[in-house]
Amino acid sequence: MRLSSFARLSAPEERRTRVRFVLTFGMMVVGWAVLHDLWLIQVEPRHFTEYHRSLLPITDLGLLAVQYAFVATLGPGLAFGFLAHAACRGGTARPARMARVAAGFVVVMVLVECVLIGLGHWSLARFRAGGTPLWPDWVYPDFTDGIVFSQTVNVGAYLLAPAAGVGWLAAVWLWRRRGD
Repeated sequence: MRLSSFARLSAPEERRTRVRFVLTFGMMVVGWAVLHDLWLIQVEPRHFTEYHRSLLPITDLGLLAVQYAFVATLGPGLAFGFLAHAACRGGTARPARMARVAAGFVVVMVLVECVLIGLGHWSLARFRAGGTPLWPDWVYPDFTDGIVFSQTVNVGAYLLAPAAGVGWLAAVWLWRRRGD
């Protein structure tokens, strides 16, 4: 009797690989969010100090950024790691090596961050020229330059990062099916 693809994923050696994928990609997502928030809190601290609900009594800006990034992305990051494992190892196609696909994901993360920074600058320039920021007015708690920039970047991250992640997962799955 031939085992289905799902049953093959449950072999003991594949369980260890699955855990490595989940933890590696989960921590990559969390790490990206931490670096993103550490940078963003330097651009506009009020984004975190005034307009986010307080989680813990933290006053240090760096720790505050780490706290929000960790809380916002740990669960989704671990789920993404599970999906990365399925895209890289599931089915009948030859399994992809984690190092190769992780390097590709780093490239995707860097490109997404560059697009987000560009969106922030474009939205701020548009606002300063008398136009409206990128997102609808109700997205912005106030219309100071720092909040327009930081909120444009953050809302963009919540939209673009998952879309880029799904695109990356689909690309890996299709790449494996092609046999390259």
